[in-house]
Amino acid sequence: YDLSTAYWYRDFLLSALLNIRGSIEQERLERKAMELRIKLEEEEEKKKASAVTKKQIQKKGKKKGKKKEPNLDAVRETAIEEAARVSAEDFEDRLEYTCLSVHRYLCRGTVRYIAALRQAGLLSEPPSSITMFTSHQTRFEKRFDSFAMLPQPQPLSFEDYVLGSDFSAVRREDLVKSAGDCFRSCKGVIERLLQVVVAETDEDVDITKKRRNDDLYISVRREEAMALTKVCVANSLFLHKLSMAPSKVSEVALDFTAHKEYCTLNLK
Repeated sequence: YDLSTAYWYRDFLLSALLNIRGSIEQERLERKAMELRIKLEEEEEKKKASAVTKKQIQKKGKKKGKKKEPNLDAVRETAIEEAARVSAEDFEDRLEYTCLSVHRYLCRGTVRYIAALRQAGLLSEPPSSITMFTSHQTRFEKRFDSFAMLPQPQPLSFEDYVLGSDFSAVRREDLVKSAGDCFRSCKGVIERLLQVVVAETDEDVDITKKRRNDDLYISVRREEAMALTKVCVANSLFLHKLSMAPSKVSEVALDFTAHKEYCTLNLK
């Protein structure tokens, strides 16, 4: 119960952070596009002014050395290349954004996996002893009380959790499929990360396209990425087992061997 609550709230925080980062990136791209448009308009005006001046000179019959006019197509192509160029800082931001997506997929998939296990009757409700001197709402509020001090995002209430984690109207088969999709998507994103986070032995790494694993400021290291892959693969296999033969599963065990933050829910 507490594990599902923690992953559910973390999914919300990661989603909020991704939305903010996405908005910042969109504003940056729009600013670049505006700068490009202004630059092209300025070059257009220069070309028009140059043409007018040339006509005036020709009317006066003055001979002057031919001045090379700016090639607007070349200017436009150069400006577009500059706008599309990815800096080392841009690449680092995108790498961090991708890492956040990995964690969100894992949280979301685990919440749905736990919900599917509950629907299958393989996970019991929390024992009444944990609420003997308190309530689920009080536990929730105390657990996430520190987030109430932050201006953004707005903290979630216990009522939000009850509504957001209610999968009673969702069929178990759909929950299993949704959880499996999350883990598969996560694995796909990690595979792309492993293509750009290269080994320490690689030389001449272009920091606008890749990062070495020994980079001090890297968002994720290869070792952690591969550990997260193990979590995705293991949970995907157990979800397949749950979908094919739920009657043969009698026990669920939590396993944090692969990664200390994300568990594997082993079905026995």
